[in-house]
Order: sequence, then structure tokens, then C-alpha cells
Amino acid sequence: MEALTIESTPAQGINPVRGAVQQYPILSFIALACLFGWLFYPLAYFGIGSNPGNFPIGPIIAALIVAACQGRPQLRAWGRRLRNWRASWKWYLVALLAPIAIHITNVLVNHAFGAPLPTSAQWAGAPAALATIPVLLVLIGIGEEAAWTAFVAPILLRRHGFVVAWLLASALRIFWHLPLMLDGNLPWVMGILGNAAFTMVLLQVLVATRGGWQLAAVWHASLNAFGSGFFFPLVTGRDNARLGILLAVAYALLAAVVYFRKQPDPAAVRGDVTLASLRYREKNKRPSPGGEGRFLW
Repeated sequence: MEALTIESTPAQGINPVRGAVQQYPILSFIALACLFGWLFYPLAYFGIGSNPGNFPIGPIIAALIVAACQGRPQLRAWGRRLRNWRASWKWYLVALLAPIAIHITNVLVNHAFGAPLPTSAQWAGAPAALATIPVLLVLIGIGEEAAWTAFVAPILLRRHGFVVAWLLASALRIFWHLPLMLDGNLPWVMGILGNAAFTMVLLQVLVATRGGWQLAAVWHASLNAFGSGFFFPLVTGRDNARLGILLAVAYALLAAVVYFRKQPDPAAVRGDVTLASLRYREKNKRPSPGGEGRFLW
């Protein structure tokens, strides 16, 4: 997992805005992610468009701006991470099929509570849902996970232990989804519990694959393609609400299993990024002003 070396003090004579972004990269990121991600809501308020939702590429735009403000080495490091899609085909298979398997399991459990099963005519729409994954991979998978998993997560994992990094990453992801919860497009249990558990799963994948952020992107795309794009529209009312609760609970159980089965070694989590930081500082012959132990929001 390659590091994003964050300068903790701005250089002399630098633009004050850029200096603030350099000193507080995470706060700057979430502020910009919300600025771009929530753009459609004020536009709808003024009569431009209707039924607003979060702009999925808002986070990657925010990450791009913050990384650029950190300097060219940091921007190039993030770019190299985004271009690296190397991973075992087994991991890609897991990222693609695990979300679908969870959805199908939830549908069966929901049926046990009285919800109807998909008809044969409805199942015929499954290939169409599968065909949407490449589009969702670009808009939601890359648009969001290039920021949450490829940009924010390495910084948090470098500065904190795994649990603290997960708590902070979950809080950021949940906060960004807040408008969807407030307007009723995302149930609160899915927005809070579901996002927190989902973040745990993706961080575990990131650590297990030594930086395989692209697997988070594939997982997210598959999750949405067969969730909001297929299974959820097939039921309404209480059955639909129950399906959302089941999805949040399923990811919470999965998160607990993957965490307690094999807790990540803090040295292993931070080892690669720390070594990368040391190599970068040695190459450029200058120490990190803030020190390894200090974290600035």
C-alpha cells in the first residue's frame, strides 16, 4: 500500500488556502467531497432539476484537489495507486460475486418473513443488472472508492491503528451520505450501520491485498447494480424496508466475522506505507516536519 506523504506544516509564502489544505487534508477532503457531492440539492432548491441525489464523483474530485495541493509527489503517488489494478482473479471474483450472494441470501430471508420471491419474469432482468456494473464501476466504484479507499484510507491507516482508522473512515462516509438519509432515499439503518460495516469490509480487503482499492470499487459497483438496481425495486412497503435492514445486518455480521477471524496486525497495516514514506524522504533528503506520530485533520 503506497503512502500519501502529508505535510503537516505549509511552506513559507504558500497560498493560505493551499496551506490550509496541506495542513488539514482530511477535513479539506470531506468539505470538498460534500461541496461537490451535495451539489444537486441546492440546484433542486432553486428549481434546477428534481429528485436530487449525491453526485457520485464528488469524492474523487475532492481527493484530486487535496492531493494536488499536497504537491506533485503526492499527486503522482495517488495516481500510481489508481492505475494499479493488479490482483488475483480470485479476489476479483469475490468482489464481484460476494455482494450478489449477500443480496440473494437477504431475499430468501426476507421471503421467510413473508416477502414474495422474484418471479421468473423478474429474474429475466438480472442480466440487465449485470450489464450495468461497468457503468456503475466508473461512476460509483471509481468515483467514490478512488477517494474513500485509495486516498483517505491509506492516510488514516498510516496515522492510526486499524480500529480508529475504521471509525474515522466510517464517520466520513456516513456523513457524506447524510442528505440521502434526510430525504428518505437511504434508510437510516443502511446509512449508518450499513456504511460502517461496509467500510470495515472494504478496509479488510484493502489490508489483505496490500492496497487493492480497485476491489472495493468492483464490490461497490456490484452491490449497487443488484441492490438498488435490481432486488430492491422488486418489493415495496414493509418488505422493502425489511430488505434494507437485512442488508445492513448482513454486512455487520460479515464485518464482525472478517475482523474477529483474523485481526490485522498494526505493523502489517502500516508497514508498507511507512517504508514508502521513509524511501520518499530519503530520496528527497528532507524529514517530515510534523513527525510520524502526529495527525492533522
